[in-house]
Amino acid sequence: MRTMDKNWLVGWGAMTLGLVTAATPAWADTSSAGASLTLGLGALTAIYAMWSLLARNPTKDHWALSVIGLMLFISPWVGGFAADGAGWVAWTTGLLLALLAGTAYVSDEAANVAETERVDELVTYRLRQLAQREVAGTGRIRGSGSAA
Repeated sequence: MRTMDKNWLVGWGAMTLGLVTAATPAWADTSSAGASLTLGLGALTAIYAMWSLLARNPTKDHWALSVIGLMLFISPWVGGFAADGAGWVAWTTGLLLALLAGTAYVSDEAANVAETERVDELVTYRLRQLAQREVAGTGRIRGSGSAA
């Protein structure tokens, strides 16, 4: 899968999960802590998803989305709304978001390492070419100078 397609899939998937989570207080019975946490973390997810769609290199956005997913997953226990309907929404969307964004982050990091290796090899190759040209060029100058 191309990087652009993967980024599009992760960005829009996270955006959908964020909007569903943010809308949870409208349709699920929950406490005020549950409503606040699902609304706030859902909106934060939507914002980071938008940034990941706009970014040239969304690696850090994918990391942030995976952290938000983990925060969503533990929020029912921390906020005390594990018995509410919003607790199930937070668990499922948090787990899905953490898996989606975490996988994308690992893939981004692997691609960045591979790209860095490729650039290092290219630089080393170019430096060797320049060094060979310098050696060949200084030999010609000496040879032409002594013949004159």
